[in-house]
Amino acid sequence: MSENKTGKYLKYAIGEIILVVIGILIALQINNWNENRKVKIREAQIYNELKNDLLQTKTDIEETIAKHKEVLKSNQKLIFHIHDKKPYSDTVYKLFTDASDDFQIIPKTSAFENLKNMGLNTLSNDSLRIAITNLFQLDLKRLENELEMKNTNFDFRNSLYPFQDKYLFADTADTMHLSFKHTDTIMVYKLKVKNYEQFLNDNDLLKTLQVILFTRSLKVNEEVNTIQKIDAVIKRIDEELNVNKK
Repeated sequence: MSENKTGKYLKYAIGEIILVVIGILIALQINNWNENRKVKIREAQIYNELKNDLLQTKTDIEETIAKHKEVLKSNQKLIFHIHDKKPYSDTVYKLFTDASDDFQIIPKTSAFENLKNMGLNTLSNDSLRIAITNLFQLDLKRLENELEMKNTNFDFRNSLYPFQDKYLFADTADTMHLSFKHTDTIMVYKLKVKNYEQFLNDNDLLKTLQVILFTRSLKVNEEVNTIQKIDAVIKRIDEELNVNKK
């Protein structure tokens, strides 16, 4: 009888231990599931923040491309004007000053900076993480630096300034008034091109305008290529978000 009781107690104890172990395993599984769910939610939030930054950057680039294309037209028009030795007009002055216009792109990177602080491995999709990192740390950096010319002696304004300084003068006989939203209206003298015959025959000026035309075209190509890369990454982010929803 004693042996039978002992056997029953052992079976009961083993059963209790098994139930406790099963309970612990279930609790751990639930805890892991909750943690994984939190990680996925956080990961989705990061993806959405990255996507929003990329969309804003894309809009900025598209607006910059539109501005560059307008100036490309005026640059080309000025080159033809000089080549054809057309008579002077206010149009020449405007084309000449507009030729040095440049536009800086400042990519929105706050979400990526936050991701770096958290750790890039927060994103579980390795290939997508690499694509995002390359886009922010290589493509957008290079775009912000505009073909690595920002810190060199050649940029549109610096290259044309000597010619603008040489040929532009303030005509004290011709005034104009300028209005601004937050200041009083001001009176200024109109700027015009002097020594126009020399201006039309300045081969160094013509060469500089052509270099600017070529370089600006390269900028537009780089900006368009970057938009295509942004679109590709956004598409992959959307695909990853859809997968995580399932």
